[in-house]
Amino acid sequence: LLYCDCGFAANAEVAHAHYELEEYLLPGAQRELTKIHTPGVATMDELADFLGIGKESTVKALAARDNTGRITVLLIPGNHELAPLKTEKILPSFEFLTDAEMETAGIVKGFLGPVGLPEDMRIVADASLQKLTSWLVGANEKDYHLAGAQPARDFEVDLWADIAEASAGDSCPVCALPLKGARGIEVGQVFQLGTKYSESMNATYMDVDGAEKHFLMGCYGWGITRCIAAIVEQSYDEQGIIWPLSVAPAEVVVIPLSAGDDAVSATAAELAEQLVAQGIEVALDDRDERAGVKFNDADLIGWPYQLIIGKRGLEAATVELKTRATGDKLSLPLSEAVNTLAELVKEQRKLFL
Repeated sequence: LLYCDCGFAANAEVAHAHYELEEYLLPGAQRELTKIHTPGVATMDELADFLGIGKESTVKALAARDNTGRITVLLIPGNHELAPLKTEKILPSFEFLTDAEMETAGIVKGFLGPVGLPEDMRIVADASLQKLTSWLVGANEKDYHLAGAQPARDFEVDLWADIAEASAGDSCPVCALPLKGARGIEVGQVFQLGTKYSESMNATYMDVDGAEKHFLMGCYGWGITRCIAAIVEQSYDEQGIIWPLSVAPAEVVVIPLSAGDDAVSATAAELAEQLVAQGIEVALDDRDERAGVKFNDADLIGWPYQLIIGKRGLEAATVELKTRATGDKLSLPLSEAVNTLAELVKEQRKLFL
């Protein structure tokens, strides 16, 4: 994701931004078309290193074939990547040419540029390149590049379009400050369908002017499992998940520490039933497992509260309450445990209403 403190935010794959570019000029600020010998220099990184410049002074060329079979050369700033989703709007179902296809088409991999291309090839350039009057591009000849290439004079651009992928550091399209970057999780989707499906189903309505028209359709949806993943990524520690109370599988887990002790097991089951009667969501860990296993699993699963009943505590008429988020432990009188815990949970619920 790309975002700015001014409020702008967008997916990097489709975001529009302003790119900081620089012209590469030969000594004396020459703008004539000049061939430069660049042996073995076939990438933007290699070209920038070879000439001792930044990639923002280079222009990258890519060759693709659209669904009609026509070859298009795509030109973008050398310090950016092509944005497939943006490009799809211009070249539906496009595919990059293979090495063999490039050779057959008469273009040279690693040294592709807009000058001297076959006439049947289309040129689409990122709109940001319009600010450059002198381009550093491939010469369509192995081991050579061209400096001083100029649109209209040395080649024709068939279409200027937004096809480069924005990145952190580019200028915000709203306020011009540098954009920030962050990773995110897509938990919901909204699609504008237009009339694509209403036309195929002939689903229509009568407009105010009496004309029959196809519905404009849209759809949206939440990804429940994606929401779970997002919550876990925001709420966990080295022991496991820390479920927020509002979405936890159960609000309290009751843990009897001596499964073979009838008194401990019976008390745990009774406390669980009383909590359920108070409207609390409860899990009862009555497995025949060691205490350490139950504690580890309770932390791993992430129940918000753990009500722990042990033999020694039962003899003293006390139980232990652990809060998963903080790790805090509290000894409660057995007779007050259910009401205290129920009130605590209900108070927490109010925070989400």
